[in-house]
Amino acid sequence: MGAQTSSARAKSATRLRERDEAYAFARFVRSLSVVDATRATRAAELTHFCEYMSEQSIASPQDISSADLQRYIKHLETRRYSVETVEQRRAIIRSFFIWHVKNFPAGKGEDRRFSPATRLVVAHAEHCSECFSTGSQAVRQRGTSAKGECAERDARLPRWLLRSFEKTLTSSAANTRGAYRRDIELFAEWLLDQTPVTKPQNVEREHIREYLALMHDRGATSRTIARRIASLHRYYAWCLRDGLIKQDPTKGLHTPAPKGRLPRPLDEVTAIAVITSQDTQAPPWRIARDSAILELLYGSGLRVSEICALTVTSADLGHASLRVIGKGSKERIVPLSVPAVHALKAWNIERQEVASPATGRVLFATSRGNPIGRREVARVLDAAAERIGLPAGTHPHALRHSFATHLMDNGADTRSIQELLGHTDASTTQRYMHVSKERLRTAYGQTHPRA
Repeated sequence: MGAQTSSARAKSATRLRERDEAYAFARFVRSLSVVDATRATRAAELTHFCEYMSEQSIASPQDISSADLQRYIKHLETRRYSVETVEQRRAIIRSFFIWHVKNFPAGKGEDRRFSPATRLVVAHAEHCSECFSTGSQAVRQRGTSAKGECAERDARLPRWLLRSFEKTLTSSAANTRGAYRRDIELFAEWLLDQTPVTKPQNVEREHIREYLALMHDRGATSRTIARRIASLHRYYAWCLRDGLIKQDPTKGLHTPAPKGRLPRPLDEVTAIAVITSQDTQAPPWRIARDSAILELLYGSGLRVSEICALTVTSADLGHASLRVIGKGSKERIVPLSVPAVHALKAWNIERQEVASPATGRVLFATSRGNPIGRREVARVLDAAAERIGLPAGTHPHALRHSFATHLMDNGADTRSIQELLGHTDASTTQRYMHVSKERLRTAYGQTHPRA
């Protein structure tokens, strides 16, 4: 039996090695400018794609056609994967084939290679008019989640009754409800990929332990793991309360204590270089939009979700102020910097170039006229960081950290910063005081002869 097991493992390792040589997934994943946990997730998504292609007797990326890719997307949607997951799989497949065509061009005498994923489409996009929020006011009035009620979206993973669960989270903020739902979707989809379990009634504690161990191995932080556990606790408590299950598989699960961490802001010179960099080859509307987004992230300290929820009436340019809907649908008024006012004026002129009925009253839009999302905002910042040669890159929340830290460094009091950031708890704001003290300690240690 032991010899047979060793032989099976050796064959499996050989297949994995041959697959990696054919697809070069490891090289592609290493090229991604993302954190290790996200890189591991993307690798898992590509592995699932590769296994599907192997089942279709397709061994090499060069042999994959547009029709093959479209069948894979249809396979995901037929199995009722969530709208967000299907969109993410499409995005990573597109990125992979762009990279693969560039790094493995056709040989001499062969036809030129083109990406088969260029026109890859999904049956239901996450930015549909029913899925996507039409503005911060709609989020407050609807009271269900950051996204709207869409029959197609709610039909995904039908046995998990996610819409019914989400509606019970009345004490949580809109984005928190959306995050809990997304956590359960990711767990359910992992079960689809790895086990025969397709409904919550068949989940056992070992399934959850294995899932959490996998997250740890992929580099997920203790905060992320703690939130996933909290989501599963809430979900199965609801299942138990509604009589869907007889025993809670999350009972007794240990929640790791989140590690305290200080914000990691950019220095003032770097922050200003990032937000003032421009892609001179981009169309005027994109330059105006990206400049306005970057100015708001750093000049007013907005969260990404707050950027995405801004409407055309949020800014009062005459009084240089901005009405923001933050966590828990709490409203606050923040000042606009002079550069931000100029950037928003320029964007208001250019906005008509890309705005469409799908945009509605949302302030920022994509090239297709859809309301801008978190990933697009992150790409705007990634491009800016790349233009100035920032080696480690950055992320949108780092500009919010920089906003608060630079205020603290220049003498602003904690209470004022708390109001500007929209923090309910002053202890959250006091982290920036610790950052400033760390900077003073570092400066002292580097410059004082008796340090």
